[in-house]
Amino acid sequence: MMRLFVGLEIPEHIRSALDQARGGVEGAHWQRDDQLHLTLAFIGDVSKRTMHEIEGELSRIVLTPFELELKGVGLFGKPKQPKALWAGVANRAPLVHLHDKICFALESVGVDVERRKYKPHVTLARFRRNAQARIGDWLTEYETLKTPAMTVEHFTLFSSQLTHEGSYYTVESRFGRALESEPHDDDISAFDVFPMMEAAW
Repeated sequence: MMRLFVGLEIPEHIRSALDQARGGVEGAHWQRDDQLHLTLAFIGDVSKRTMHEIEGELSRIVLTPFELELKGVGLFGKPKQPKALWAGVANRAPLVHLHDKICFALESVGVDVERRKYKPHVTLARFRRNAQARIGDWLTEYETLKTPAMTVEHFTLFSSQLTHEGSYYTVESRFGRALESEPHDDDISAFDVFPMMEAAW
């Protein structure tokens, strides 16, 4: 079984822009550079065969390149008992559209996708369960966070492995450059798959 999710890789110039914000809160477990990503859809544990079926469907999604900036910060959980700290995005619309396409593709091969409201973000830190932390100053200091733009030209299928040192992610496949072909009625057509085994651009 493989634990999978679909997301965007974060290029080096964006990771560098997030360096200063990854600190200053006691008890936070800050994400390493290789852990930074933007989740588009969580899949969970599947067989190798199902993974190949997923790759086949994801390879049919047409992705129109778009610009993305990270902007602002927030938290999951309660202010005095946070679960995670994150950076938001300036323009959610292209990500929500891509998320919906991916969910449709996954459901077509029988993968159950959680359909709660999608909130695109990049997780910066996580906390242990029931951890107490004071994050008010951090939220105030980085509420105006804004990174340079990145051009999103592909999305990525990741596998995840949990270790004592945290999660490690492996790029299983990349998808994004449309082939010349007639589009289907469901706005899905064929395009290239880029199998890679490195998690950095």
